[in-house]
Amino acid sequence: MESILQERGMTSAPGSASPDLEIVHTCSVTGQAAAKSRNAIRRAKRNGKHVFVTGCFTGTDYSVATKIGDTVITQAGETPMLDRFAREVDMWLQRPTQADSRKTTSLPIASLPTIPGAHKRAELRIQDGCDAHCTFCIIPKIRTTLRSKTVEDTVIEATRLVELGHKEIIFTGVFIGAYGHKTALRRKQDSPNSEYLADLLDAVAQINGIKRLRISSMEPGDVTPILLDAMVANNNIVPHLHLPLQSGSDYVLQKMNRQYTVEQYLEMIAMVNERLTVDGLPPAITTDIICGFPTETEEDFERTVKAAQQVGYLHMHVFPYSVRTGTAAARWKQLPPEIVRGRVQKLLTLDEELSLAYRRQLIGKQVQIIIENQKEHEETFERGRCEYYAEITLKTNVKIGELVNATVTDVTSEHTFAKECLPILTN
Repeated sequence: MESILQERGMTSAPGSASPDLEIVHTCSVTGQAAAKSRNAIRRAKRNGKHVFVTGCFTGTDYSVATKIGDTVITQAGETPMLDRFAREVDMWLQRPTQADSRKTTSLPIASLPTIPGAHKRAELRIQDGCDAHCTFCIIPKIRTTLRSKTVEDTVIEATRLVELGHKEIIFTGVFIGAYGHKTALRRKQDSPNSEYLADLLDAVAQINGIKRLRISSMEPGDVTPILLDAMVANNNIVPHLHLPLQSGSDYVLQKMNRQYTVEQYLEMIAMVNERLTVDGLPPAITTDIICGFPTETEEDFERTVKAAQQVGYLHMHVFPYSVRTGTAAARWKQLPPEIVRGRVQKLLTLDEELSLAYRRQLIGKQVQIIIENQKEHEETFERGRCEYYAEITLKTNVKIGELVNATVTDVTSEHTFAKECLPILTN
């Protein structure tokens, strides 16, 4: 979307200047996210002259979006959403526009950008849709049809992103493990043993100039030995996986309608650690955990704490359960808010402990960092993510967006420090 606007001569409004156009790309996965989306649209309407609303909120709350926004673009339809976005922008700018022409049953290729985006690590959507029907999630009701981008189109997009200077590409999707499949339910897949995602990783990893390739999130049951083979075989695929646990209680996982048990999850973690540990340093594992899910007892929660301690996460995204109207869990008896808040705080404290313990293992190790921003302090420090996903703070003159070598020297509860920064020379 940024590229489409830039190609039409638009630029970001400087500072506090009032923009002519604002885009609110919404989320609606939880009730809290939907509320934040509504507030964001209203704020944009106050700040901007015209507001485009895109994303999942347009599917769950279309009537509300049309009342408080100006132009609403849904995810639904056979015509690629970005094509419709470009058409609406042209209409707003009173420019000649072409009628929608592309129809596709696969996930369409994005409009190829011609100008580098603001983010230094580029996201590339390879999959959309989910029909797994977790009882806390609304997405299967608004994006039920699964679509995957072809290997050829993914390589084309990734190549363009690399040509524009992006050093890292992140695969994104609603249910990435279902890439290439028509359903996210493994028991119903026509070819459950096909390794479409592993094949895609192999293909994109061969692109000339790509330095890092990362998967944004994987369902635990979709991490297979063949997928790990692809990660081991390609040095530019990072040793980091985001693997949602959600709960350490089998009873709660069953009520959530998740497709794995705690034992299966821990066995998968053991397999990942065995395959991806290098020189004694295990891969970085991050996760999502929901606190206060209906029916969660104190014993269920303690099982979650125990499972998290056993895994040793780099980071846990801890969410208080949020009622999402239209889901099964929204109809069940909810836990008292004070109990949920207490459990969230306990996991946040544990997150700090586990993160510090994992990052200490990085001390003395050489890592590669993509510089992303500056932090003003007594001296000027740069910050960026390393291949293990930890954010690194270091002093260097290397420009934002460049890839550098550094040795981790120290860690605190808030920072991971590195020195001896050397640019990685590229053609």
